[in-house]
Parts: sequence; C-alpha cells; structure tokens
Amino acid sequence: MVSSFLPHMNKKWILVALITLGALAAAFYLFRDRLNPAQAKLEIAQTNVPANVFIDGVEVAQSTPYEEYRKPGEVTLRLVPISPEKPLALWEARVTLTQGITTVVRREFGGTEEDSQGEILSFEKIGGKKAELAVISNPDASQVQYDGDVRGFTPLPINNATVEDHVLTVSHPGYLTREIQGLKPEPGYRLTVIVQLAVDPEEKARKEKEASESAALEEPSQTLIKILETGVGFLRVRSEPSKSGAEVTRVKPGEEFPFIEESKDGDWYKIEYEKGKTGWVSSEYGDKQTH
Repeated sequence: MVSSFLPHMNKKWILVALITLGALAAAFYLFRDRLNPAQAKLEIAQTNVPANVFIDGVEVAQSTPYEEYRKPGEVTLRLVPISPEKPLALWEARVTLTQGITTVVRREFGGTEEDSQGEILSFEKIGGKKAELAVISNPDASQVQYDGDVRGFTPLPINNATVEDHVLTVSHPGYLTREIQGLKPEPGYRLTVIVQLAVDPEEKARKEKEASESAALEEPSQTLIKILETGVGFLRVRSEPSKSGAEVTRVKPGEEFPFIEESKDGDWYKIEYEKGKTGWVSSEYGDKQTH
C-alpha cells in the first residue's frame, strides 16, 4: 500500500513544481522591464487637472501621476487635459530617456500655451565624475537663481555642480516665477532643465487693455449730423439742397446720421438717413459732430 502511494505523491509534487516554475516565469516576463537595470524611467508628476497620457501616439494612462520603465531613447510624450468646464491647451514634446535615469515631467495646464507652465528634467551622460547643470527656458533670457544666488540668464550652463539637493528659480518680466526644489545633479551626467513660464495674468490683462485702447485711438473718426429741435417734432429730408427739393423722408430731433457733404452756401448738409439712401437737411437744424 505504501509503495503504491509514493508514485502518486511524486507526480503530485512534480506537477506543483511545474506550475510554480511556470508562474515564476510568467511573473518574470511581466516584470522583466522593471527588473532590468538597462531600462530608463519616465515619471510624470500630478498635473493640475486630470490628463490622458500618450507615448508615441499610444494612450498609456487616463490620469496622472504616471511612471513607467522603458527602453532608453527618444519618445513623443503628449498630455491631454480633461476639463469639462473650459478648454485647456494640450502639451506635446520629444523627450529623451536615459538608461538607469529617471526623467521627470511636470505640467500645469492653462487655457493657452502661453498660460501653461512646467518643466522637464532629463540627464545626458558626459563621462567622468563631474556633475553639470544646464537651464533652458521659454521665454529665453530668463534670470536664473541657483540656491538664491543669481547666476545669469538662460540658456545657462552651471559646471561642476555639487551632488546635493538644490533650488532653482527662473523668472522673467511679465511671467510667473517658477521655483524647482530638490534638484539633484548626478556625477558623470549633465542635468538639463527645460522650463516653460506662464504669462502673468495681470500683465496679460494690462497688455490687452492697452491694445484695445490703442486700437480705439487708431479707428478713423466719423462725422455725424445730430438733428436739433425744430419745434414741430421732425425735420424734412429733401432730395436737393433747397426748400423746393422733394421731401424723401423725415427725421426726429436727437437722431444722428453720417455726414456726406455740405452745400456750397453752407445752408444744407447731405446725410445718409438709411443704408445706401441719402438726402439733404437744413444746417440750421443740424449740428455737425466728429466722433
């Protein structure tokens, strides 16, 4: 009885072992990208509104934050904000992923591209043991402060950066200042920070007001004839600059009409009393005004 039972037990354990090995192989296959040190990591920080994430045209997530291990190389990253209240500008850029390095993308969506802001932090291998930092911005020529010290204007290289956490502040007149904390260069790499600043809403409103006022000043002036009181509640409009001219219509005191021309003796004004229709009124009851 014992001898007949053992073969069945051996078969059972062999089957369990095979199933376990199969499960381990499947798990390794599924998570091999995360275990492979030759991979690069992409990290997209929480956005100010939910956003769909597309990589090389394929949707990989319907919200942020999002992170993924991928093969090193260049990818096209697109973030499409989801905002039922008002339309927001989507964002798309080419991003280079580096082996063994995390590339960080941060984005705050606005109604237009100029109202949006954010940054991309990426590394490029340069060899040696030095750590370098490069700051690029939109708009260009933005002031850069590094740990509170003004270093210059973008595009700006910072050589021999120390391997510790730093604070980077990027500012430009008419734009909102952007502060990036926890910036840590790595030995043998150049950390490139690409910063987009958002237009200051107050400055934008001021410029729009100035543009509107300037446009109003540039508009050509128009001369109008304002009808004065006649004592009878109306003024005849005639076909000719003469009391003998046929009456074509009547206009009321207080109304204004485009001025066409004046008679040689100055006694009559030609007005456009309807679109495409003209006639003459007595200058005694017409006040010429320029608007």
